[in-house]
Amino acid sequence: MKKKDLYQSVDEELIFDDLGETDESRKVGASGNLSFDVMLPYADLMSLLLVFFVFFFIISDFKKGQAIAEKNELIVQKARLDSLLKRNEEVITIPSEILFQSGKAELDINAKVGLEKVGHKIAGMISDGDTWDIRIEGHTDDVPIISGKYASNWELSTARAVRIVKFFMENQFFPPDQMQAMGYGEFKPIAPNDTIENRTLNRRVEIKVSKKV
Repeated sequence: MKKKDLYQSVDEELIFDDLGETDESRKVGASGNLSFDVMLPYADLMSLLLVFFVFFFIISDFKKGQAIAEKNELIVQKARLDSLLKRNEEVITIPSEILFQSGKAELDINAKVGLEKVGHKIAGMISDGDTWDIRIEGHTDDVPIISGKYASNWELSTARAVRIVKFFMENQFFPPDQMQAMGYGEFKPIAPNDTIENRTLNRRVEIKVSKKV
C-alpha cells in the first residue's frame, strides 16, 4: 500500500471515530437534557398540587365554620315565641332536627351554642326568677322506631326533654326545682302526620315558660 493511500485510510478512520464520539456524546447530552426538561414540569406540577390542596383545606375549614354559625343562628330564628290563650304562658318551639340526630337524644355538639342563646333569652324573660316554671316537652311524629336505644317515640321524646333540662342545669341557667321534663311522643301533634312537611313540624321540642299560680 502506498503511503498516500495509508494516510488517507487512517484519516478516514479518525474521522469516523470522531463522528462516532460526537454522535454518542449527542445521545448522552440529549438524554441528560431530556431528564432535566422532564423534571422541571414535574416539580411545577407538584407545587401546583400542593397549592391546590392547601387552598382546598382552607376553603373546607371556612365552610365548616360557616355552617356551624348558620346552624346556631337557625336555632334562635326557629325558636318561635307565642302566647297561649293569654294564660301567662310563653312557648318556644324548636325543631328536633336542629338539636338531635334522628332517633337519638344526645344534643348535637354544634347546637349547644344556639341552645345557650335560648337559655339566655328565657332568663331575660323571667327577671323575677322563682315565680316561673319551665317545662320542656318532647314531641315526635308517628313513624314507629324500628331499632335503636329507645323502644318507642314516647321514650325518645322523654329522653330528649330530660337531656335539655340537664343542659340548662349543667350550665346553671335555672335551678332544678324550677324545671320539668315531659315526653308526649306522637300523641300531641300540631299537624296531621300525612306529609313529610307535617311530620317535620310535629318533630319538635317545646319550652313552656309559665307563671306560677
